[in-house]
Amino acid sequence: MASTVDHSKTLDAKALAADPKYRKYSSLVEKTLQSFDQVNEWADFITFLGQLVFSPKWRARAEALTRPHLQPTAKLLKCLQGYPTFLVIPHKLTVAKRLSQCLNPALPTGVHQRALDVYTHILTTIGPIVLGIYERFYLPLQESLRPATKAFILALLPGLEEETGEFFEKVAALLDRVSGTVSPSFFFQNLWLVLVTAPNSRIPALNYLSRRLPKLESGDDHEEGLTSIVGKDVGLMIRGFAAALEDSQILVQRGILDLLGSTLKIDSKAFKSTSMSDQILLMRAVTGVVLRRDLSLSRRLYTWLLGNSEDSETQVAHLKEHGLALLREALKLEMDAQSSNLETLDRQRPFKIFISLLDKWEIGAPLTEVLVLDAFKALKGSLRPGDDHDELLMTGNMLFEIIDPFLMWKQIYGAVRDAVEGKGTIESIDLARFIVHTFRLHDEEVQKLHAPFVAFGILDLIEVSTASSAFPSSSATLSSALSFTLDLLQEISPKYFEDPLPPTPSTPFSPPLENGNTSTTEPPPFHLGLILSSGLYGATDMKTTSLPETDGRELLTSGFGTAMRLVAICASSLLSDPPFEGTRSVLLSTLSLLTALSSATQQSPSVLHLVWKPEEWSDGLIKCLNGSKASKDNFGVHQGIVKGVLVMGALETVRPRLGKNRRGLVEALASKLLEYLQPECAPCFVESVQLLWGVEALSDFRHVESMISDRLSSPDPAVRLPAFEAFGNLWRFTEDAQLPGLVLRTPMFMMLDSLKAEDLSTRRAGEAWMRCSLKSYLRILDPLLFTLLDPAIKLHATALTVAGVNLPILFYRSTFDQARVHHVLDDLLSLARFGGQGFIRIAKGSFLKHTLDPAFRDRVRASELETQTYLDGLITILVRFLRAEPEPELVTSLGPLNHHIHSVVAELLQVLLSRGEAEITGLKSIEAALTFRLFLCVHRSELDLQNKLLHVLHSVVHAVGGTSRRHQKGSSELEQEVADAQPPDLTHDEMFVRVVSDAVSTQHNNAVIHHWIDFLLMTIPQFRRSLHTIVFPLVDCLVTRLRTLVLDFQRTYAAPSTPGPSSEATDAEYTVLMNALERLLLIAVSEALAAAVDDESPRQAERVASEGGGGGLLGYMTGVLGSVEMEPSPVSEEFKTKQAALGRLRDAVNLLLFSWEVTSSLEAALGEDPVSSQTYFLGRVKIRARKALERIYKASPSDVLDDVAACWDKSRFSSNSDSASNVFAMLDILAPSPLTIVTMLCEKLGAKGAGFPDRHRSPFAPADDVAFAFFEAYLDRLDGASAVQVWSATLTFVREFLGNMSTSKPFIFACLRCFTTLSEKVSQTSALEDRRMRRDLQETFIRLVDTSCQVAGRAVEQGGWPRRMLDANVGDTDSIMSAKAEVDDLEDEKRPAPAVTNQAAEITEFLARRVLADFRRFLIDADKTAAVCSSMVYYIVNPSFKTRSKTFDIEPAVFDLLTEMAKNPATLKSWKAPVSDAFSDNRFFNAPPSSHEKWKPLVQALMASDKERLVELAGNVFSNNPNLRTFSSVDSIPAKISTVSSANIFTNRELESLSRALSLRRLTYTIFTGDKNRFLNQLPVIQEKLVDLLRSSVGDMVHAEVYLCLRVLFCRIGNHHLAGLWPVILTELLRLFESLVDKTVPNGSDLLQLVLSACKFLDLTLVLQTEEFQIHEWMFVTDTVDAIYPPEPWLPQAIMDRLGELLAGPDRVKGAPIDPAMSEWVSSKPRPRQPLLTIKRIDSITDLQPFFSNISLDAYESVYHSGGRVDWDAVETQLKTELFEGTELSP
Repeated sequence: MASTVDHSKTLDAKALAADPKYRKYSSLVEKTLQSFDQVNEWADFITFLGQLVFSPKWRARAEALTRPHLQPTAKLLKCLQGYPTFLVIPHKLTVAKRLSQCLNPALPTGVHQRALDVYTHILTTIGPIVLGIYERFYLPLQESLRPATKAFILALLPGLEEETGEFFEKVAALLDRVSGTVSPSFFFQNLWLVLVTAPNSRIPALNYLSRRLPKLESGDDHEEGLTSIVGKDVGLMIRGFAAALEDSQILVQRGILDLLGSTLKIDSKAFKSTSMSDQILLMRAVTGVVLRRDLSLSRRLYTWLLGNSEDSETQVAHLKEHGLALLREALKLEMDAQSSNLETLDRQRPFKIFISLLDKWEIGAPLTEVLVLDAFKALKGSLRPGDDHDELLMTGNMLFEIIDPFLMWKQIYGAVRDAVEGKGTIESIDLARFIVHTFRLHDEEVQKLHAPFVAFGILDLIEVSTASSAFPSSSATLSSALSFTLDLLQEISPKYFEDPLPPTPSTPFSPPLENGNTSTTEPPPFHLGLILSSGLYGATDMKTTSLPETDGRELLTSGFGTAMRLVAICASSLLSDPPFEGTRSVLLSTLSLLTALSSATQQSPSVLHLVWKPEEWSDGLIKCLNGSKASKDNFGVHQGIVKGVLVMGALETVRPRLGKNRRGLVEALASKLLEYLQPECAPCFVESVQLLWGVEALSDFRHVESMISDRLSSPDPAVRLPAFEAFGNLWRFTEDAQLPGLVLRTPMFMMLDSLKAEDLSTRRAGEAWMRCSLKSYLRILDPLLFTLLDPAIKLHATALTVAGVNLPILFYRSTFDQARVHHVLDDLLSLARFGGQGFIRIAKGSFLKHTLDPAFRDRVRASELETQTYLDGLITILVRFLRAEPEPELVTSLGPLNHHIHSVVAELLQVLLSRGEAEITGLKSIEAALTFRLFLCVHRSELDLQNKLLHVLHSVVHAVGGTSRRHQKGSSELEQEVADAQPPDLTHDEMFVRVVSDAVSTQHNNAVIHHWIDFLLMTIPQFRRSLHTIVFPLVDCLVTRLRTLVLDFQRTYAAPSTPGPSSEATDAEYTVLMNALERLLLIAVSEALAAAVDDESPRQAERVASEGGGGGLLGYMTGVLGSVEMEPSPVSEEFKTKQAALGRLRDAVNLLLFSWEVTSSLEAALGEDPVSSQTYFLGRVKIRARKALERIYKASPSDVLDDVAACWDKSRFSSNSDSASNVFAMLDILAPSPLTIVTMLCEKLGAKGAGFPDRHRSPFAPADDVAFAFFEAYLDRLDGASAVQVWSATLTFVREFLGNMSTSKPFIFACLRCFTTLSEKVSQTSALEDRRMRRDLQETFIRLVDTSCQVAGRAVEQGGWPRRMLDANVGDTDSIMSAKAEVDDLEDEKRPAPAVTNQAAEITEFLARRVLADFRRFLIDADKTAAVCSSMVYYIVNPSFKTRSKTFDIEPAVFDLLTEMAKNPATLKSWKAPVSDAFSDNRFFNAPPSSHEKWKPLVQALMASDKERLVELAGNVFSNNPNLRTFSSVDSIPAKISTVSSANIFTNRELESLSRALSLRRLTYTIFTGDKNRFLNQLPVIQEKLVDLLRSSVGDMVHAEVYLCLRVLFCRIGNHHLAGLWPVILTELLRLFESLVDKTVPNGSDLLQLVLSACKFLDLTLVLQTEEFQIHEWMFVTDTVDAIYPPEPWLPQAIMDRLGELLAGPDRVKGAPIDPAMSEWVSSKPRPRQPLLTIKRIDSITDLQPFFSNISLDAYESVYHSGGRVDWDAVETQLKTELFEGTELSP
């Protein structure tokens, strides 16, 4: 049998033909092949199978048609198996064709399986002839095989898949012969390229390399030897290894690691001879294998890094010598390259590699020492701010937990130490603080060893550094280091500093005593922390160091001493001239640290023995304290110093202690704090007062009270006046629980004494204290009344006539201390004047018998006043003194002071009885004189007299008001006196307004502004009828002054920690000014509205009568016709007054909302600090503004709401995002019930739907669009329950608009927005379950949407129609409108409609963004949804698509509308027709490339709605009678259709070609819009059409479109599904490019565009580097290293290189630089592969010469540098640019 087989192999064709058995065999095979023709026609069968995919009814018929294939195939197999003696297959070409047809993807799997069985039998029969072909025909080519070496290797590598395979050795030997033919170095370079580009061939390639790659020993290799083996480009080998290491198969990674360990060891000279970038690239790829968590991979990696030794120390030394620096650099570069835009896994990769490497101690320990800080630095820069759930943060926590604490803290300590010593930067300290803040230090070793050692070591190091003459590091560095120390101390558990451990002899810092115990009283040595940390971290390993047993208490003692010395050093450096820059920050940080140490000291009752001198230490701080003046900028340092002294003074566990009762220390501290109670330091009041009381506690004596008294009594005004200010603020900010009246009794009486001082400045200061700082009147009423009830004062009753009035008086019987009584009365007068109603209320509500002073209680009882209140008793006493006169014999002794007593008593009674009941003559003359004098005082800055004059003037004005109401007559002499005192150029009211306005507005008059405001508040009721002359001007003045004050607050407290202008403004000034404004505004509004209402009634009746005309029909006609010509009635004074009042109301509301916004933003910026002065001031200002607005709102809610809406409109466009929220927050306070606000808004806006003006509308109300927007925003803030509450009112409001469509259409869209907002809120509650409410919601919503669509449609058709309609509707003008026009030309009573500049786009955008999504939310059924969407399409979409432009210039909102419709299946019929028509329009692709993102979802939805549509698109490619439309566009396929005559549309071949190209473009774009493998089922149909088009002569333009379609297919379909296309593609590409060599392409021809399209397709295949193409790549480009290193001589074989040389001509200079425009990205910088050709059109074949010349080099460079990555964004962008031919419009 064997001889027969051998004989058969030698038979030639003639012998076989003469053999009858063979002829019979051949005849049987031929007959069997003919049975295939009886199945069906192949073309029809393929078409039928394409329909099978979409139509289930063809499935049975398809299976029936495929069964005959099984039968012939079975016959063929049976026929072949019947003649096993013949090793030749008859009719081999026909057999091959039929078998290939049976493998059509459209056929069932059974056909494929049977065809494979036939293939198996044939291949078994004929044997492995492929290797013989290679050996016989290819190897003899010798050097000519060089261009196809890579393809040849790829073809042979499948034979090396299995090392035990039958043909393994033969294939390996064949590859060895190839290597010898083309040179080993060139052969290996192609193998590296295979590793880079062909993932499926890596295993056989590694199998070959493991046997054939020479071993390079580390001792004797050299760079030249490596080059001779692997070629010139060693980097190519590195990239091949890196690509294999990143393979997804473990077998590949395992094989490459074995190859790496045997060939390219890390300590070899060959590896070190490579460039650093290549080494890093390989190291990055090698370390990535640890993420696989495979022991075999990790073991090989460790061997490569650590060497072959088994000794740990040797392995560590090997790593440090050869690989540690490289490993660190590779991981560091990858960590630093992290970005928050990367995927989470990519961001975590280097950190997870680091964590995995820590498992191997020999690698982890040295790597930690060099990389740990770099890792955390990279982590700090990569974390997403504010994202606590960042996966990278979790990886960082894992890294922190797994790192050896000793190694990590050693690096941290070293980095911070270098920064402190000036060898490093502050970034190291910031990194250390980041670590402490981000990660938990809960490990016991960290808590008890590293954290305290590092903290106190750094502290000692800072003290050592600052002890030199100059700071070695910047202050910022030292401050940051101290902050780091403080952070560490706060992380240490308090238990660490509790009771010390039992003393042991091994402690080196506790010297043994004679009895063997250690001393517990002696302090530890200096810088114990530095000694311990240096000893610990100076060791190379934690295991090799001996840790001293030191308890936390001992370490705390040393650190405490260091902190004390550091404070002293910083304090002394501040006194140097000039002081060291930044010492303040260091001192503050040290003082904060000292406070933390004191807290730790109190954890145990044991005593700390420090080496320090308390007196010297405190004296040094006092010198530093006195070395700088008190200011807001210095307060931080001074506050820290005082707190430090207080902390040390209160610390009882330190020896020696800071002594108490040191008067000098207390006075020095208190003196500085009193300086901070001056007006220019207002932001520091609260803190200073608290510190002052702490200083008071330092002594058992009242040193602070004594010092304040001395200053208040100083004869020097420079000392005395500031003391008044300081004491006033101290009194004001002291709580009642601290008993200021008892502790500060002496200064309190001195303050009262200052009220009667001869020095006016002193008196003014005392009065300011009374007004601003008194707080409680009962504190001083008791001692004052105690003096007035002195038994030595004896009186008897009598009568006396004064100025014609008889008054009962009392005579003094004996002398008494009249000066003391006068002094007390002055004090009482001040209390009553400044207290006003508050003083009266307190005095009236408190009884004298309830006093806590026993002596005073006895005198009350003796005076028979025990049943009276303080007020009643005081009036009784004052009446006695007022009636009292000295006896004639006592006039000499009592007379001089008695007049003063009467004056004070009279003024005091006038204050208490401020109702104006007393009748006094000559009031007007006194008023005129006082007004004149006050005017001079204000403008001369004479502050001391104004208080006295204002009190008298108030009494006079009040009395004048009372007398004028009862007595209207006056004498001529008084009138003359008034005329003499009154300025001639000003009336009485003008002079009054001028004086008050100047007093309030003048800056230097602020010291007495409280008196002016009190005066104004008391007197303004007398002028309530003088609105225009007095009230309105004063309101304007107060609004301006308050706004200035709020701006002052904003400027002062915006950045309190930074230097800036000081301010004396406090909440008290704002409060008093607001009191006046509120009072005046309420009076003005109430009076103006009352007058307007009284005036409106008769005018309304008159207007009705005039409009009614005569009776009957004629009268009616007269009224109608005559109403147009009726003259407008004149404007009344009452109406003008109302307008003026509402204008002031608007200004006041704006001011209050501005105050609320400023205070809210400042409070948010300052944080929650209840003891801050800023917080105190701002809080009171905010509360006062709120109360004022509440009261104004109660007086006129409708007008205030208008003003609030106007303010909101301004705030929503401001830079402050919280402004609008602040407005709504205030509105919620004004009206807690949303129903109130909604009802008012509906009433205001409801008149617009009725078509007539709102006569009661505020003239300053916002525009209608603003009002609707405010309504919508308010509804959007409501919660579900509130939305249900206002539902009925809003529904009624909307229905009124819908019921009056003739006048309400301009506002329908605004109603829709409001109603949609409310409905969305309601839909989130259970209220929608109510059927009635749901029905009302759905019906109203649908009507609003439908009407809005009509409005949008009309706006599209005719621009500005709402304005014309509005003008037609507002033809009537009533008297009120005319009156308003006369008053203010800027006010228009004709209600403005919403803006219509782009109303259609706004409506469309809203429909797309909100309405369509709400159809499902509101449970609207499908039919109604479809109907509404049809209306949208009819009114909005269709008019937008009916454009006559060359491109679809469609609004983006229309696209959004269609996209939202496409998401709802119920709307398919509505949008399908316009989208389909648009897609079929010939102008579709004239749009710019940006249109793709808009059309993509629509085309996807269109194709998903009808599965047959893609088949129809494919069929249209061969349609001979397309429906064409006329259009034009330059240089586009659709544009050419219009250039062809339409007379012979059915016969014109060019037009047919163009239309077919356009149909193919639609098919291409449809595939482009799909996802990956989206149209896989339709692929056979698409392939058939493309193959037929390529093989047929349909024109160059269609062929160009075919290549574009192929590019899209290769991006959207898996390449292994497209293998059947490659034979046709390769054939056509070679035919096309070979034709370019033989003939010239005419310029401007369609063939040029075909060549360009084919080049772009080839460019894309080179980018994708699919394995199916790589085996054919050599035919087109040079895919070996010859592309970059061409041999000598070099003759290119690839078609593209030949075309490049042909087009370049003989003058081409070898090695000429690459055109930067064509190869911009060809560089050594790694970046993903991207297409090279970006031009859209060429005019000559020479335009492609740079591409032909550089494509081989570019392809090689891209493979070399890309790392296997493809720039898909660039690919997608180029495809979009190719599909859409329009140009982007510049923004």
